[in-house]
Amino acid sequence: MMNMKNRWKVAFLTLLGVILFIIVIMGGMIFSPTQSVSLPNTSIDNEKFVQFSVSTHKKDLNKILNQYLNRFTEYNVILKNDIVEFNGSIPIFMKRIHVKMTFIPKTSNNGDLILIQKSLSLGKLHLPVSAVLKLVRSSLNLPEWIIIQPNKKMVYVGLQDMKMNHSNMKIRINHFNLKKDDISLTLLFPIGH
Repeated sequence: MMNMKNRWKVAFLTLLGVILFIIVIMGGMIFSPTQSVSLPNTSIDNEKFVQFSVSTHKKDLNKILNQYLNRFTEYNVILKNDIVEFNGSIPIFMKRIHVKMTFIPKTSNNGDLILIQKSLSLGKLHLPVSAVLKLVRSSLNLPEWIIIQPNKKMVYVGLQDMKMNHSNMKIRINHFNLKKDDISLTLLFPIGH
């Protein structure tokens, strides 16, 4: 028969074993190699679309962005002075942990948006950027037109592949300079031939 001292030892060692097992599993998930996702090579035939140019400001685009996002997710995106800030939470150990990421925006040659990781925080943890992006990619249900590439510390927003209210309208970015508050887009509406 076990005495009380040995029971506590066994309980402690069992708990320690479970904690180490969970740490090893999480480490394996976070630090395992990521599979590479290729970026789309989208080019639009301008003859098949009517084009409307739109100029806007961060304040107005923030309102539209978050109204669109709030229909599908509990995350928000804020365009600030010269960065794009993402706020939300991801599930870890049956608890939601706050994640905040900031990105430097760039426009791709085809008019899509590229977000280069600048900073991040995951609760109070300090993990490598690529590990957190990998965790975000695997835990969030992102639309197919948002591609996260953890190894490149980049998020690709394929605006031309974004579905807009059952419409075939497409969006192309012309200028996206947050510091100068210079944001211009082209809205492309399909025409029948």
